[in-house]
This record gives sequence, structure tokens and C-alpha cells, in this order.
Amino acid sequence: MNLLPGLPAKVRENWRPLAACVALLLLNVYICRELFSIEFIANLDSNEGVFVALSRFFRENFTDQRWLPLFNCGVPIENAYQPLLPVLAAAAGWVSGWSVERAFHFVLALTYCLGPVTLFWFAWEWSESLAAGFGAGLAYSLTSVAELAIPILRVSGDGTANGAWVPLRFYNLIHYAEDPHNLALTLLPLALLFLRRAMLRRSGANLVAAVLSCGAVVLTNAFGAVDLAIGGICIALALRRGLPILALTGLAAYSLISPWLPPSLIAHIGGDQWTAHGAFSGGSVTMLSVALVISVFGALWWTSRGWRPLERFSILFAPWMCAFPVAYFLLGITLVPQGNRYQLEMEMAVCLVAGCLFAWAIKNLNRSWRIALVISVLLLSIRQTKSFRHSARRLIQPVEITQTIQYKIVHWLDRNMPGKRAMLSGDVQFLNNVISNNPQLGGGHEPTAPNWMDLVAIYTIYTGVGPDERADCSIFWLKAFGVQTVTVAGKNSREHYHAVVHPEKFDGVLPVLWHEEDDTIFAVPQRSRSLAHVIPREAVSVRQPIHGFDLEPVRAYVTALDDPQLPLAEMRWNGNTHFSVRAAMKRSQVLSVQVNYVPGWTATVAGRTVPVHGDGIGLMVAEPGCEGNCTVELAYGVTTEAWVCRVLSALVALGLVSIYAFRKARYFLNNS
Repeated sequence: MNLLPGLPAKVRENWRPLAACVALLLLNVYICRELFSIEFIANLDSNEGVFVALSRFFRENFTDQRWLPLFNCGVPIENAYQPLLPVLAAAAGWVSGWSVERAFHFVLALTYCLGPVTLFWFAWEWSESLAAGFGAGLAYSLTSVAELAIPILRVSGDGTANGAWVPLRFYNLIHYAEDPHNLALTLLPLALLFLRRAMLRRSGANLVAAVLSCGAVVLTNAFGAVDLAIGGICIALALRRGLPILALTGLAAYSLISPWLPPSLIAHIGGDQWTAHGAFSGGSVTMLSVALVISVFGALWWTSRGWRPLERFSILFAPWMCAFPVAYFLLGITLVPQGNRYQLEMEMAVCLVAGCLFAWAIKNLNRSWRIALVISVLLLSIRQTKSFRHSARRLIQPVEITQTIQYKIVHWLDRNMPGKRAMLSGDVQFLNNVISNNPQLGGGHEPTAPNWMDLVAIYTIYTGVGPDERADCSIFWLKAFGVQTVTVAGKNSREHYHAVVHPEKFDGVLPVLWHEEDDTIFAVPQRSRSLAHVIPREAVSVRQPIHGFDLEPVRAYVTALDDPQLPLAEMRWNGNTHFSVRAAMKRSQVLSVQVNYVPGWTATVAGRTVPVHGDGIGLMVAEPGCEGNCTVELAYGVTTEAWVCRVLSALVALGLVSIYAFRKARYFLNNS
């Protein structure tokens, strides 16, 4: 009997899984529905503002994106963060006409709600079991396994210690701004689904989908790349085939996205990631833990040889996703960079195992026990839905942004010091480029910031050496990096972090530009407000300081910045990737520009190429060789590495289009 007359045959055949997807989607929409339309959330101390600022930048600079002048003294756009989430938010805002803040949260809410849907689809297609798919999706929607296993993660909707029945995935999204991480986990099941299809069927369409989806995961978040590599290997082991397809897909996917993640950036991230949340020590306890995880994995692989593929995959995937956060939180061992953040992967992996167990129970229990199980799950789901809804509502608290101290600081600077570099301490830096184009000394994503000395300077200014420290060292670094103003939160400030450990050190030393409540904006005395300076060649710092209190290599440079005998330089930006500097110079003098130097910057004078390089603190130095009035044009172009990545990306894109077109043409010919 046809229960759905008038619908296409494919829809009629798949109405049950489609209904399950809709049910999971609506369940999660109900839990977090305010997130779809909110602009600013009261939790301003998360770094969500960085991602919103990137969304704004992409929306307003569609054709001029190679260089981002806003963060960390200027960075290549690929160093800002993986671009997929900001690009999606920018596109949503452009299409809808919403503010960038609302568009960002709409995409974020949709990402959160679709996570259980994609997990369901992955499990259902592989197992052909609605019970396995829906069980996994429902568990992912309404449980927090990591909270049960790791007591320190147990929080309530308002951030206080509580029981284990709180939406940890949603809490991480709102409180810690795990925004790209959540998107990566939403896309991960789709990428694994298409990888499995490609390994089994080896059709062109599945290969194209696998390459695109895997590339999308990596363009979202670095954790997604690790998840994808482990998941792909587990799929191949579960199927007992497919490793060559996995390697081919991985190579093609990386080549496709390589302009956004070139090898040099991967090496840079690899070096910096171990500095966050502990390092891989390599000691005996750590190595024993690694050996234990590998042994468990090997034992599970051996004993699961006769299991069905999805069950085998889930039991192989889960130990790795659980080992990273469990080792970090319970054993104090860092097995991978930032192992604490794999708590979200742990949730997904365990829920997939739970879905397999639920399907086994539905299939093997007698009718009475099946009914009892379904009723129990239903009652628990109702209880959990209420609990999660309550927690989500408490987390999604709107804020009148203009009444916050963070906004007042940023607004004052935007109105009174437009275009001038500032050091914005604490969470003010996260909001700054959401509403302002003023550049910052910091503000960006530290593991991908290209200039190590920029981070050293920030750390030194924040920490100082003790309560009796004079402000001289901090002012020294502020001058060296062209900072015109510095914001300081006092002990009673509403700002969250109070990052400057000794906020009183600038009192009576730097001029006060603005003060409200317990927050102050100080002026940093500079001879020139320009970021370009004419200095003697011998004043260029040639040695990188050992630490933030090793000032000697930079002392001659900072002295030259205040030398009234040297001519002033006028600097003017023309877009984001080009600026010009005018000054009266001598041949013995060079041009220092307080913008990060990276390969790709070139300098010309009247069409003549002149040398440009970095100094000891990572800033740009041009040698125009001018005598008299001089105009130097500096532009950020495309490096050899970038050209190679672009060519590889174009070739892969052309290959994918050709595969798709060939498939369509063959289908047309076969059916004509």
C-alpha cells in the first residue's frame, strides 16, 4: 500500500530515514532556537569575536583578501584561521542582509543542529539500520558522555559545577567558542561516508564527493584533519580494503585546498601546537600510555574480525577519540596537541558505539524487552530534552553590546584614533575587529601568527617581572611595534581576563586618553603616528631577542624612532595588500615598516625593485637607496609556494569537474 502518493519514488523509499533526520533536526532546533537569531551573546570572554571579525572581513573584502592587516601586526589571510566557517557566515549575511553577527550565529546554530543528522546518515547508510543511526543521533543530541567519564568537565548551563546531564557540546560552542570545531564534527560523518563509498564502489562521483568533503573538513579546523585521518584508516581496516583510495583521496583533497593550507603553514602550526595545553614529553609514562592505546586498538582489531563493518569501525575509532581527552584530564598526559579539546570527538565516537549497541538490542531482545527499552529511551529523552533546553536557554543570553565596557573602549578608539594600532588587552581584542577596522598588536589566532616576537612582546607587556616593575620594558615593546594606545583593565573592571598582571604600572607614566569605571586607555608617546620610519641602516635589529627582557638587539631601533633629526615618513594603504611610503631619505638610510614581513612582500621605487626583508623582531625593512624625496611602493604578492599550490588546486579542480562531466555525459548517453 502506498502511504505517500504523489511523492517521487526515491522519497517514498527513504521516507523513514528522512523522517528520522527531520526529527533529529527539529529536536536540536528546539533546544537552541534562540541561537538562530541572536546578535551578541553575553559571554564576551570567548574568542568568538575573532571568527566573527573574519566573517566581516570576508564579507567586506571579497576581491582583496590575501593580506589581513587587522591582527598581530598583519598576517597572510591563510594564517588568520581556516576559512570555511567565516566564509559561510559571510555568505549567509550577504544573501540575507543580516548583520554579520546574526548571520554568524545562524550558521553556528544550523551547524550544531545538523551534527546529529550527519552522524545518523553515516551510521544508517553503513548499517542499513534505522535503530543504529537514530540511536547514535539521539545519543549525540541528548547525552554528554565526556562529562560522565571526566568529572572536571561537569558544568551547568551557567558554568557552575553541577551533575553530568548538561549539553557539553553546546556548552563548548557558546562558552569556549568551539565554533569551527563543531562545524568540522558536523562535516566529518559526511566525509567518512563518502570515503567509505569511494573505497567500496570506486565510482567517479563518490571520489569527487569524498575529495570535496574531506577538503571541507580540513578547511574548517585542524582537529577535523586529525579526526579524518584516524577515521579514514579505521574505515579501511573495517572494510579490509581501501587504503590506496584513502591515500589518493587525501592527496587530492589536500592539493585542492593547499592554497589555504600551504606546507609552510602546516610546519608552522606543527611547531606551535605543542606549546598549547601541555607538550608531548616522550617520557616513560607517556610512551607507556601510547603503547597501551595501540595495544587496545590492536586487540579490538583482532577480536572484531567477524563483526559487521559499522560495528567494527565504531569500536576501532572510539579508543583513539577517548584516549586523547582521558589521558589529558585524568592522567595529565598529552598524547596529541591540545588533547583536552578532543572531548567533543569522544562524545561523537561513544554515541556511535551506543547506536550500534541499541541496534543490537532491538534486533536480539524479545518483544517485551524491546518495548521496555524503547519506552525507557523515550522517557529519558523527554527528561534530557527539558534539561538541555533549560541549559541552552541559560547559555544563550543576549547582551546590549553598547552598554558593555568592551564596546565602549572599542568605540572610543574607533572614533578618536581611527586606523591607529592599539594593544587591546583581554577580551576587548576579540570584539575590536567585529565593529572596527583599527589594527591590533594581538587579537588573532596565536598558533598561526607568523611573527613569534609579536607574541613575545604581548606576553612581556601582560606579565611584567613583578609588582615593582617599572613600565619601561612594556613601553619599549609598544614603541617597537608601532602601538599608539594600550588598554588596561583595573582590578574592578568588568573585562573578564584582567590580562595586564600589574595594571598600575602605567599610572603616572603614560598619558590617560580615556577612563571609565576601572578601565583606562593610555597613549603611547610616539614621535610619529605612522607605521613607517626612516632609520639609519645600523639601527636595524639583526638578532632576534632571546626573550622579552633581552632589549639590547632592539635598543638602537627604538632610539632611532624617537630621533628628531631623522625625517618623518608618510604611509598610506591602498586596499589590503598594497601601501606606499613617502619620505625624504639618504642613501645610507633604510625604511622600517612596523608590519610583519613574510615572503611575498616586494618593494619598488619608480618601477625599480629594491630589497625588502625582515628585521630581528619580524618587521619589514626596505632598502630604497634614495637620495632626496622618495616614494616606495610595497605590495604583498604570490610566492613560489603559493603559485605551486594554486596550480595543484586548479588541476585537481579541473580533474573533479571532468570526472563529474564525464559521468553526466555517460548517464545521458545511456538513457537517450
